[in-house]
Amino acid sequence: MTALDETKRRLLLAGAVAEQPGEWTTHRVMRLYRSAGWPAPMTRAARRDLARLNRDGLLALHETPGRRYYTRKDGAR
Repeated sequence: MTALDETKRRLLLAGAVAEQPGEWTTHRVMRLYRSAGWPAPMTRAARRDLARLNRDGLLALHETPGRRYYTRKDGAR
């Protein structure tokens, strides 16, 4: 996969996060990617993309024992 593909994939995720509130998990991201025609399974890519959007300030990380999910940060662009 090229850097351009990764950028397109992350833009797809960022757009979905902006439009669809709630908890974003690896499995939810994988469903999004599959529905957009990206090959699956992409667990590692989904995790990396969520972490990247967290670092970029779009998502907030929440961790509980045995569970990790992200939500859109209020005021995120």
